[in-house]
Formats: sequence, structure tokens, C-alpha cells
Amino acid sequence: MKAEFVVACATTCPLIALAFCYIYPLLVDFSQINKTHCHVYNFLPSVSATISYNPLTSFFWFMLILIHTPFRFILAKYLHDFYKKQFSHKIPEDYVPFAYKTDYLKLTTVRKQIFFAYQINKVEIIGLFILSMFTSNSNYDMHKLGFCTYLISASMFKILVLSIESRLKIEKLPNCYDVRKKLAITFALSFILAICLFTIHNSNCVNYGNYFILHIIFLNQI
Repeated sequence: MKAEFVVACATTCPLIALAFCYIYPLLVDFSQINKTHCHVYNFLPSVSATISYNPLTSFFWFMLILIHTPFRFILAKYLHDFYKKQFSHKIPEDYVPFAYKTDYLKLTTVRKQIFFAYQINKVEIIGLFILSMFTSNSNYDMHKLGFCTYLISASMFKILVLSIESRLKIEKLPNCYDVRKKLAITFALSFILAICLFTIHNSNCVNYGNYFILHIIFLNQI
């Protein structure tokens, strides 16, 4: 299976699902979908609210996430195999001269990072699947579990991938370290800001579309 096709399926399905779940409720019932738990003004609805708006949006979102999930696993395997191939050169494990001791330790460390990154990436995909299967209206506890699993594993995965990419750059191997670094910084800043907005909104019910801004940040993380 071509990598281009896998990437297209893994990215297109969630985008189509998100577009439908946002546009349909806005056209059908704009005022109702924009209501928040503390009844403050909101620019646009939250992602969770649009997905769980009615059985149609919930089913449409879940089906496209279900379709895209196998391709996400394939993509994760492709990335794992690529990293593994880049660090496939061997240093004898039974006898490592002192001069190569540091290189040997660095190689074993990055190989462990590649393994753990692959496992965490799979947990991230499962987290997204769980939060999609259980909407905030149908089963809030499971939805929250999936959402927390997704965000935590996604954060860990980005840290590990950035470390692996930095090693590729040092070794002068094919890499996208600079792009990964910018994405990781954006992710970290948006994650911190999202936590601050979430806390402020739930404790003080701040106006000015704070709830909408919060979910735009979450979308950026996704």
C-alpha cells in the first residue's frame, strides 16, 4: 500500500467528519448548539458539542474515525520502520571498545526511544478511538478517559519523536527536525494555554468566546 494513499486516508477522514459535524448543527440550530453550561456568549460551538449534537453527527464522526483508524496504525508502522532503518547500523554488543562506548550507548538509547514512540503512538490512536466511540453526552467518563489518554500520549509521542529527529540531524541522516521542533513548541504553548482557559472558563464562566477559543486550541493539538 502506497504511503501517499495511507496519509490521504488518515488525514482526510477526520477532516471530513469535523467539517460535517460543525456545519450541519450550525445550519440546523445555531443558537442551541452555541449554548454553554454557564450560558455565556460563544462564537462557535465546542468540538464535543457538535459531535454529540444528535445521533447523526455522532454516528458520522465515529464511522469516519473508525475508517481512518487502520490507516493511522499503518502510518505509525511506516514511521517506526523508517526510524528503525536509519539506525540499523550495528556495533558489536559482546565487545565494545572504549572509544565506541558512547556511540553504542547513544545507539541503544535511540533504539529504545523508537520502540517506545511506536507503542505510545498506538495508544494515542486508541485514545482517539475511545473518545470518538463514547460522546460526552452518552458516556462522559469514558469520553474523558479517551480524551486524557489521547492528549497525554500525543504529548509523549511528540517529545520522543523530537528527540529521535534531533539524533537524525546530528548523524546527518534524512530528518525533519526543524519542522518537528516548531510543531512541538506550538503544541506545548497551546496545551498550556488550553489548560489555563479551561480552568478560567469552568471556574469563572468568562465571556468573549473563551470556550470557543479553548476548543480551537484543542483542534490545533489534534
